[in-house]
Amino acid sequence: MTAWNPALSSLRNSTVLPPEMVASAIKKAKRPLMVIGSLVNSIPDDITDRITRITEKGDMEVALTGGSSLKGDRFRRRNIIGLIEIVDNLKNPAWKGFDGNGNYDLVCFIGVPYYIGSQGLSTLRAFAPHLKTVTLCRYMHPNADISYPNMSYDEWLKWLDALIENLE
Repeated sequence: MTAWNPALSSLRNSTVLPPEMVASAIKKAKRPLMVIGSLVNSIPDDITDRITRITEKGDMEVALTGGSSLKGDRFRRRNIIGLIEIVDNLKNPAWKGFDGNGNYDLVCFIGVPYYIGSQGLSTLRAFAPHLKTVTLCRYMHPNADISYPNMSYDEWLKWLDALIENLE
């Protein structure tokens, strides 16, 4: 028998999951949301194309933050909002969402600068137990419920392609 060590565990540990499991989480969600940050403006169009396909196949509402609206015309159901404002709204279980049908149960983040994304995810972890958070970035986010591992650009493309394939 081992003793419980609070330094090594918590109620909500981040889990690194493969794209197949992330696709399953998105499919199971009743109200998924994709939060797209400003880094989408500085990444190649092949990533933006993949993000567009993920939101379409996952039937996801889109929140464009931090200037990502420059490429926002690619997204069907899009809303422009600040990152801090969307995090604040997501904390509130009574928030009605962008369409008035209630808060979201799964939120995916991509293209959000790491330093602010980490703080937003930490806030949601502590104050929004009603939702799950997923990061699709190429760097692991320990404050997300589900995250991809740190990987090279080419590996990241393969993981995003696998996610798209499994959403079909």
